[in-house]
Amino acid sequence: MEASPPAAREPYPGPTEYVTPRSLFSCAALRSLRLGGCWLDVPPTTAALPSLATLHLTRVTGRRDAVQDLVDACPRLADLKLEACRDLERILVPDARLRRLALRCCHELADVFVGDSSELRAFEYRGGVPGPSLLNMPQPSEISLCTLDFCGVEPAEPPEFTFLLLYARVERLHLTSTRLLGRGVFDHGVLYPYGLRFLTFPELRNLELTGMLPEDDAAAAIDRCRDQDPRADPEAGTLSLFFLAGSHPVENGSYSSRYSDEEDMDIHAAHQLRYDRHATLAVPDAEIPCLREINLVHYQGAMAHAQRMLAKFLLRNAPVVGEVCCEFARGPLAIQTDLMEEIKGWVMNKSANKMFF
Repeated sequence: MEASPPAAREPYPGPTEYVTPRSLFSCAALRSLRLGGCWLDVPPTTAALPSLATLHLTRVTGRRDAVQDLVDACPRLADLKLEACRDLERILVPDARLRRLALRCCHELADVFVGDSSELRAFEYRGGVPGPSLLNMPQPSEISLCTLDFCGVEPAEPPEFTFLLLYARVERLHLTSTRLLGRGVFDHGVLYPYGLRFLTFPELRNLELTGMLPEDDAAAAIDRCRDQDPRADPEAGTLSLFFLAGSHPVENGSYSSRYSDEEDMDIHAAHQLRYDRHATLAVPDAEIPCLREINLVHYQGAMAHAQRMLAKFLLRNAPVVGEVCCEFARGPLAIQTDLMEEIKGWVMNKSANKMFF
């Protein structure tokens, strides 16, 4: 008769690891709990936090079900944040009515179930591009603020972005990815070949994009903007572009914005502002009637003029824009002045309020 395989051993705290007292998880009056860098010793059957509304866990460890037992003990939980919780693979919130959910750097997490999402309005995620089943909600999503920060290897196929369908009704969308301003999302977007554009999210009012714009991505970014329906809601107003400092190609053909300490010192020793008055910046004509405010942050005019091309396209084709704000990267005042005058000349609505920093 074969012996059955041994049961998986439960993890246990290290000799120097702080272990939470069990009495902490039976405090009826506790409304907010933030724990980090500790071992959760949650009583599996007696934990009860009936008043707890805010739970933030950062780099916590414990039994395999410790985090789940803690969540189950909070029937009034409204704000849940899980950050860098290693080995956490699944979390269920069947009854609590969450208003905010944040999942940051929980790289093993593959399944999050929210049984009642009727009050969920804010979602934050940081990690690799997740699968379509990461966040399961039986009810239609009412999320109005969505913050997504992708790290690691870029996805190669458009279907890997299908999870964005969950956030189709967002009003404020903040996206960060290495090449987000070009092919990273514009070509690999959730609805491509429809393209990731303003009409993909019909209630969008504020779009923030953070990423690099290599030379070969400028045309892709412009094409995605041109594909917009000219009947876009004229009240949909703010586009903010946060340009990352620079890029380094890596083996898979992607780009990386991370640097060693030595490289970081070299980057800051030499400014990255670029201006060539003789450069050819040919951009197509289009109409983008939904833009009322354009913000350019850490604008360098660099990346072989890709930033200047995209800025020129947006500013020359936004007839109702009322405010333009540009924050330059560090560099000589003379180059900043040249870039400022260039941007002023591109703005289609000459009465728009223009601010430069």
